[in-house]
Amino acid sequence: MSLAVAPGEIVAIVGENGAGKTTLMRIAAGEISADVGTIDTHDRIELVHQHFMLVDAFTIEENLALWGAKDAPFPERTRRVSELAIGEKAKLELTKAIARDPHVLILDEPTSVLTPIETDALFATIRGIASKGTAVVFISHKLPEVLAIAHRIVVMRRGRVVAATAARGMTPESLAEAMTSVAPPTSAAMRRESAAEIGGATQLRLDKLEVHQHEIVAIVGVAGNGQTELAAKLRDLAGPDGGHIPADRTRDGLIGQMSIAENIALASPRSDAAKLIELYSIRASGPRQKAGSLSGGNQQKVILARELDRRPAVIVASEPTRGLDIESTGFVHTQLRNAAAAGAAILLITSDLDEAFALAHTIHVMYRGTLSDGMTPAEASSRVASLMAGVA
Repeated sequence: MSLAVAPGEIVAIVGENGAGKTTLMRIAAGEISADVGTIDTHDRIELVHQHFMLVDAFTIEENLALWGAKDAPFPERTRRVSELAIGEKAKLELTKAIARDPHVLILDEPTSVLTPIETDALFATIRGIASKGTAVVFISHKLPEVLAIAHRIVVMRRGRVVAATAARGMTPESLAEAMTSVAPPTSAAMRRESAAEIGGATQLRLDKLEVHQHEIVAIVGVAGNGQTELAAKLRDLAGPDGGHIPADRTRDGLIGQMSIAENIALASPRSDAAKLIELYSIRASGPRQKAGSLSGGNQQKVILARELDRRPAVIVASEPTRGLDIESTGFVHTQLRNAAAAGAAILLITSDLDEAFALAHTIHVMYRGTLSDGMTPAEASSRVASLMAGVA
């Protein structure tokens, strides 16, 4: 395959999980060696990883210094990275990359844990960097964002470029068709599909929060407002028999040096790993493949397969579709709906508002550690933005 990016150009690379997007960019950044071919550049290339390359035990200042970005502006520099929320870690990764003044900036799923307001701020930063001559490569599964930020779009499938086009004139539907030959479901269709029976006993309760059987309750909010702490508390309440989908799959969800089968057996020793690989369309050579060698999206599928196959009564799902492509996201949503329809109580913590409105029967907003009252999606549509900003 061949790819060229000009100075000042923003090029989006899209494709389903396992298409080779991240591998290609790691080759470009010099992290891994290509089997054949060359990278025709002597410029500084910075890759902002989807999986954070931070030292949790170090402070913000120490992490910046480690990457030669000691003077980069960032608040509360004495906090340890282990104390940061996912969205704050994403901002720190971007800050340290920009501070090194790269000629080429590669962003791998940079908005997967950002709110719409944070995404708008990121896009303003990207446009400013590009206007000064930096070439930007933007990898994302969020097609409206791709169309909003990119000058040009490159579609990859199974390690090859299958299409390249100017972003102008493309629609999410036409781009999805180029990626997968399957159009994404509309929000209205997704909401119709979510009309599972609501009712049954309360399975999970904490202050204002109640989650019943057959119900999906979503919590949304800007990263760093207490979602991480709330998720931990709810996982403790649910206990070991609950289903737990963590926000950080590489740190809390999988053991990379263990095989897919071994990771599944950690919580589901009786599960058939080979059948789950097929059912969840996990792109792997087989159950013995190391989980750490999978793409981010396929790692997430392993976690989902392990947790949902146990049919837990309570499921706490934090950012369950982070980094997944259109088809995989739709599949995960269907599995969560099916679990709720079968009687599970599902608590969904997500930074993706579209996901919350597509799945949830009840929505709460979290701001500075406090939950709003529960709202129906119709009620939340007019209030969620002001509540997320702390405006009553």
